[in-house]
Amino acid sequence: MIGLPGQTVEDLVNDILFFEELDVAMIGMGPYLTHQDTPLYKRGMLSGMSKEGLLELALKMIAVTRIYLKDVNIASTTALQAVAPTGREMGLLAGANVIMPNITDVRYRSLYQLYDDKPCINETGQACLNCLDGRIRSIGETVGYGEWGDSPHFTK
Repeated sequence: MIGLPGQTVEDLVNDILFFEELDVAMIGMGPYLTHQDTPLYKRGMLSGMSKEGLLELALKMIAVTRIYLKDVNIASTTALQAVAPTGREMGLLAGANVIMPNITDVRYRSLYQLYDDKPCINETGQACLNCLDGRIRSIGETVGYGEWGDSPHFTK
């Protein structure tokens, strides 16, 4: 989570070094967002950053992580899209190389909201796949349908 209350740039650098130490093959990271029904939100444990600031910091973390850990998979998360309508595309352009579709049955999606304004909660799995395909094409990329998803780091 990027933008936690009290988190420093040094903490974020240490996170990247921790990813390296653990020898991870895939990283999911995104802006710290709260849900109004959670204890952290009720205790006022918000990041104190604007949505724009959270987005910028998250994109910088993706970019720096990509530069430092060249061959890992990095997810462009739905939390980025909750902050900005094209947040996931921005994540891909910053260095992420994975988007995970939400194929959960629509009747259950509203029960799985980790943060406010979670995108696509009323969208069917097929609609999600079609939408993501269009989003990825909009930035000049293509979906790797049928391709194996392990990172080059994992295959080493």
